[in-house]
Amino acid sequence: MPPRILVIGLDAATLDLIEPWLGRLPALAGLVSSGFTARFLSTPNMHSASSWTSILTGLNPGRHGLFVFSDRDFETGKQLFFKGGDRTGETIGAILSRHDLTSGFVNVPMTYPAESTEGGFMISGLDAPSLNADAFRPEGLRDEILGRFPDYTFSPPSLGDMMRAGKIDSALTAWIRLIETQTSVVEYLIENRPVDFLMTVYTASDWGGHNLWRYIGDSSSRYFDSLLSIYIALDSAIGRLLAHAGENTQVYVISDHGMGAHSGASYHLSAWLEKRGYMSRNKKRQSLVGSTRKAAQKVLPTSLKDRIKKRIGDEKLKQIQVADKDTFYDSIDWQKTAAYSEPGRHVVNINLAGRNHAGIVRQSEYDAFCETIIGDLRSWMDIDGSPVVERVAKRRDVYQGDFVNRASDLHIYWNPTAKMGPPPEEVKARGFWWSGDHRPEGILICRGPGIRHGAAANNPIVYDLVPTLLHLAGLPIPEGLDGRAIEELCTEEVRLNNPVRFDRSSVGETNDSGSLSESDEKKIEEKLRALGYL
Repeated sequence: MPPRILVIGLDAATLDLIEPWLGRLPALAGLVSSGFTARFLSTPNMHSASSWTSILTGLNPGRHGLFVFSDRDFETGKQLFFKGGDRTGETIGAILSRHDLTSGFVNVPMTYPAESTEGGFMISGLDAPSLNADAFRPEGLRDEILGRFPDYTFSPPSLGDMMRAGKIDSALTAWIRLIETQTSVVEYLIENRPVDFLMTVYTASDWGGHNLWRYIGDSSSRYFDSLLSIYIALDSAIGRLLAHAGENTQVYVISDHGMGAHSGASYHLSAWLEKRGYMSRNKKRQSLVGSTRKAAQKVLPTSLKDRIKKRIGDEKLKQIQVADKDTFYDSIDWQKTAAYSEPGRHVVNINLAGRNHAGIVRQSEYDAFCETIIGDLRSWMDIDGSPVVERVAKRRDVYQGDFVNRASDLHIYWNPTAKMGPPPEEVKARGFWWSGDHRPEGILICRGPGIRHGAAANNPIVYDLVPTLLHLAGLPIPEGLDGRAIEELCTEEVRLNNPVRFDRSSVGETNDSGSLSESDEKKIEEKLRALGYL
């Protein structure tokens, strides 16, 4: 039985690439020509953790509580790792179950530990430390899937090693194989565990955008069409899944945010904070950051790495590899630091007294101090004298809810055309760095019963998907969601005969899935590092 609703996520997909490539992407071209297309606005921080959770719940991050995969706790300075179980708010699956509709999820970020309703299933996404028993529901699904598809995983094994070794061909091949495997898993589940609502997310487009953007348009490079090859593989996957959709299936192809060229500015942010006197670092300890990275991430032959792992142990080697992040924060002289950020981040945090473990900025000075930093960021110029920063947002201006205080104090939106030159040595020591960066505008391409053909005049936001799915399914929308039903994508018949309805169901459900073990945190950290997030 075909699903009534099929949602296919392409992490970081952008219409800026899809539209000029439609001649090579027949499945997407068919959806665009017969359905509705819009640029889909991300959460304010344009992060996968916050955006996919908003897509699942219809809530802004200030209410569901998830902003990033990992961050420093203000009070303790300890690195925290977030998972779907830390979320507040019902998911679309839970809402549908109240109407006796079943749901299935495959590889959707921020869904660990897996949870499923009666008749449904879930395979967690990349917030899971591994494909352990808690990453699958119902019981028995893990053995069923891995027994038939032993190569299934979140991201290619040894991805970080391949990237640090410059083995782009190997990484690209591994991702395309993984797209094939994931699609086979989803097809198997459609045939053997049919559900009313099915959602799966492919993350190869995010990796490709971050790491292969530099080659777009460079005909002299052997990798000039490498990102296109990922989109072609994803289009083929979409075509295969569409073959399982019936005439009455509503199909949504979405992304959590967009992608574009990386200006490189975020890699220079910590150095800028130091230069402006906002952050101070111990020079001796600072020199250890680069040396630690070079020692931990030095490219070695695989055979030699295997011998090292056998001699000192896999866990010990991972501890060495991830030590540089703590080394960076240990290098900060907190008694002389009023604001801080690490290279590659898009945020500035205030070292606030009474909140941070060694805060020096008084609470009464907070607002004025934020304005001072914002003013200085606006005056930051690139090598050609153009602004580096497009705008800066305060957290309370873009988030609402009980968890706003989890967010970083300031979020920076970079000028995408700024010219910053090569990254600092501290970043080069990582072995690889991104050439593509997140953008606010993702994709929403959909077709099916009740969906009109055309394009959006106004860009919907990720909070809007849950209300829209429910409305087009003829179901009431829980009161209190941050999103709205996107009525402009509905046919005139739907707008006239199916007015938006609401119910009073609670949206404040809190998960209590417990904490990650130290071992699980290390596994997640290594995975995020291999993807370039740390």
